[in-house]
Amino acid sequence: MNNRTPDTTQSIENLKGEIEFRAKLSTQHVSGEVLLPDYYKKEEHDRILLERVEATHRRMKELAGLGISFSPFVELGAERGQRSLVLTNDFGAKGIAVDISYHQLKTMEHFSTLFKREKLPLRICCDANHLPFKSNSFPFIFCYEFLHHFPSLQPILKEIHRVASDGYFYFDEEPFKRVMKLPLYRQKAKIYSERALRKNKYVSLIESFISDAPCDEVEHGIIENDNISLMEWMSALSVFDQREIDLSSINKLKSKLDGRLRLTNIPNYLLGGTIAGLCRKKLRLANNGPVDVSDILGCPNCRTTSNNGSFDRPSLVELGDRYRCSQCGFNYPCRDGVIFLLPRSELQQLYPNF
Repeated sequence: MNNRTPDTTQSIENLKGEIEFRAKLSTQHVSGEVLLPDYYKKEEHDRILLERVEATHRRMKELAGLGISFSPFVELGAERGQRSLVLTNDFGAKGIAVDISYHQLKTMEHFSTLFKREKLPLRICCDANHLPFKSNSFPFIFCYEFLHHFPSLQPILKEIHRVASDGYFYFDEEPFKRVMKLPLYRQKAKIYSERALRKNKYVSLIESFISDAPCDEVEHGIIENDNISLMEWMSALSVFDQREIDLSSINKLKSKLDGRLRLTNIPNYLLGGTIAGLCRKKLRLANNGPVDVSDILGCPNCRTTSNNGSFDRPSLVELGDRYRCSQCGFNYPCRDGVIFLLPRSELQQLYPNF
């Protein structure tokens, strides 16, 4: 299912594919109209999302027990925002849910009612390669099933590190490369189709080692980079000062990953699986940056450079249904409660009607 490209960031075509695919998903999972017949239908999708809401609550409760502050937070690749709804409503946190898909962010109102979590975070449609936030702003950043949509980890993790303050970055449910795989053929059934889901679990397990399965995401042009090696994960995450990394493979085979591969990691290394981590950024200087969510927003099209060579983004001024850059004067629109903070060229190409 690998769709790796030699580029280090997503192309416009990748982003267009993401928007098109998730626009169809938003319709299918709110109205029930079937636009993607090989994907989860509305009822099954609601059940899966509820499970994710409950799992997120349990995990965030554990992180809160470690003394981690959630306000302000930003969720990357938030889609429908079910996890941001947990932080906002269950933990009283203030924060921002971001995604490249306006259509998915718009559905958050539907799912907030469905899951009885009525308070919404700020919603921003943006490109994570150009996060529209000031540097050193968020004590808590998190994402699920997000980082593997990039052809290379290093650029996106550097951008995440830039906007993190003296705090934490948490990620979960990301894939890492399976070394013991020899893809001999391509399966006919897509991975989320009813035919694939009805397949015997042992047959599915064996096939995962000797075949590739098609999926709607790749067919729409979305990057599904499930061949990220553990070496690449370690290298890209080294930008953070502290890292607690967990690997999980078949039958809940687990190990801890530190600065280098160890014997305890070999079974995971061979079998592949999922990776999760809690990473810490420590500021060397006192952080006197913004604390209110509205003060964190910055122009995705402009940069300001400090004496040490690091860059920041100039402030945005809220003007009713738009946000104006204090430096270039460009007006960013707001529709249905979703703010569009994309670089100008991308905004014109990805959302020409807005």
